[in-house]
Amino acid sequence: MIDQTKNHLKAIAIYQIVGGILGIALTVWVLFSGEMVLDQVALRMALFAGGLYVFSILCGRMLFRKPRRGLVLSIVNQLLQVIYFSFGAYSFQYVAGLRVGVGVDMIAGWIFKFRLALSSFHFSLGTDLGQKFIGINLVALFLIFWMERLLEKTKDQQL
Repeated sequence: MIDQTKNHLKAIAIYQIVGGILGIALTVWVLFSGEMVLDQVALRMALFAGGLYVFSILCGRMLFRKPRRGLVLSIVNQLLQVIYFSFGAYSFQYVAGLRVGVGVDMIAGWIFKFRLALSSFHFSLGTDLGQKFIGINLVALFLIFWMERLLEKTKDQQL
């Protein structure tokens, strides 16, 4: 049982580390691909995204070193990824890993949508994008439930 729990922790750790590295790589690629103007706002958003991706990497690393603390931090990391939305001038999407999302687009009526994404980030405050949607990342939700079960198991086990 202990070996199985350790393998589960290892799988979640690797997932978060790979998701964070992929997120950082994609953020750097977007910044320097020449498609966008590098101004102060773009750099701030890139630093914010990079900070979240580094947090994901640190959560994964903590699972190897201190599993209980790593699980708590990893749950926080996944909570940040569960809900994504865009309403007028406010939007937030953060994915470090994989997003399998279901949501509702409210522009042309209530249209249910299914969305896939790899490590992605979008944050908007004060810029109306003309979008209205809300979604739930099923992968992050699944990981939260899984990690809560592992957290219960690790109370009794010495890992």
